[in-house]
Amino acid sequence: MHIYIIRHGETYGNLNGDGFTETDLTPNGEEQALRLGDRFKDMDVDKIYVSPLIRAVKTAKEIHKFHEDSPVIIDSLLLEKGTDAEYCGLPDESLLEYLPSARILKREPLGEEDDKKAYSRACKFIEKTKSENDFDSKICVVAHGTFNSYLVLAALGFPVKESFNFSHLNTGVSLVCYIEEKGVIKTKLKYLNDTSHLGLRQE
Repeated sequence: MHIYIIRHGETYGNLNGDGFTETDLTPNGEEQALRLGDRFKDMDVDKIYVSPLIRAVKTAKEIHKFHEDSPVIIDSLLLEKGTDAEYCGLPDESLLEYLPSARILKREPLGEEDDKKAYSRACKFIEKTKSENDFDSKICVVAHGTFNSYLVLAALGFPVKESFNFSHLNTGVSLVCYIEEKGVIKTKLKYLNDTSHLGLRQE
């Protein structure tokens, strides 16, 4: 199984230092999302999981337009850590404007959340993803800079450490693979926070 852990494109919140509220993509963020879509255009994508926050939904749309037959799941388990305790995204009809075929899972607000709870949420998502997809699946997960660190740790089976996170730039892609070698399942981090696609798009 390949799990691509992806951060959304640049937002107005990223520019003003408030990246935890509902905030839209900037024009630059929209361009980054287009380039991300180009990156995945000719790759196998079996399923896309996405946070219900609009910046993630709009980013995932650019991948899905090249993989229209691949299911899209909008899952509140992928909300950014630090999102308002009672907020879990725009109404369904607003999200479906961008991803009309998406299945929106029952949404639950995060409440107050510390590192331990955020890591537990990431572990729950990773285990659920592994259990409901075939071993050879290629999965895209479009979420957020802070929460993606918990996802990478959970996917690798590493413990969470206070005040630690990986760098995740806008539309940065990290790839965690589960492979079988001589009858043993192994976990490999292929790459972390790769943004090479941002230099690929030609106008």
